[in-house]
Amino acid sequence: MIILGVSKILGCDRLFQAGMHQSATHAHLSLRLLWALEALRYLCERRIHFYRLPDDLLAPEEAGGSAADQIASAAAIIAEVRSRIHAMAIRLSLHPSPGVSPGIADETAAARALSFIESLAMLLDALGAGRESVIALHIGGAGSDGAAAIERFAVRFERLSPAAQRRVAVEHDGERFGLLAALRLHQYTGAPVVFDALHFQLHNPERIGLSEALGLALATWAPGVRPEVHFSTQRTEAHLKPTARGAPQVLAPRPGQHSDFINPFEFAAFLAAARGLPPFDVMLEAKAGDLALLRLRDDLRRYAPECVGWVG
Repeated sequence: MIILGVSKILGCDRLFQAGMHQSATHAHLSLRLLWALEALRYLCERRIHFYRLPDDLLAPEEAGGSAADQIASAAAIIAEVRSRIHAMAIRLSLHPSPGVSPGIADETAAARALSFIESLAMLLDALGAGRESVIALHIGGAGSDGAAAIERFAVRFERLSPAAQRRVAVEHDGERFGLLAALRLHQYTGAPVVFDALHFQLHNPERIGLSEALGLALATWAPGVRPEVHFSTQRTEAHLKPTARGAPQVLAPRPGQHSDFINPFEFAAFLAAARGLPPFDVMLEAKAGDLALLRLRDDLRRYAPECVGWVG
């Protein structure tokens, strides 16, 4: 059975909404984890067992001290969150911004990225997250020399601690680094590949079939560890931008922009392409977050009842 996950929560009006999704730069880790605990309780009530943690749970070092210091000072609440994670059997994931990558050209920025990855891995370990809880990274880097970015990623990956290396997964993108680039990086580092269905639609220069591509990505994960897959729907509706003259300006959506909800017919077709492949979990990337997941459950029952048994 596939476990569906959410990258954000919009259906809860409790305190954590304001704390987790607004700037709280100087909030202590203990306070941020209280918000996370509220999120976990809400998800449990709705039988959602896959959640992408915000990557700003740890305060910047200049504001809250080192990751080790913050984790040590929040030991009590960390123990409570860890207990909740185990009780509800929830899978956690992290997906920092594209700038957090060992593959970027600037050495200073790369050093910051490696330090941040170490901090996130330390937090996942402290929370008792299982081997399936990964930090999904893009290859990164700008310019035309993609091979150099892949090499930088591989070289700097070796600078990470073994604990951080075990948490890193690589995601292909929708513009520059396709699935084969991520698979090449897996060969160099052993990091598993997170398959992204929308990115694959946007950038598949080799014209690999969906089922084959998904199978290649799933095969990079270690035995006994359920792969993580990302699924989103391309936004098609326009944005209306107010103007001084009164009539709004109609702006077309950007390529790769996530829609608010998930197209159930596209998702059912994706599940059909996955038949016969190893089991995996799906992180839904939709602007409506948990509301999109709940809607998708209903839509599958209505339009694709043959898929309902596949999805938890």
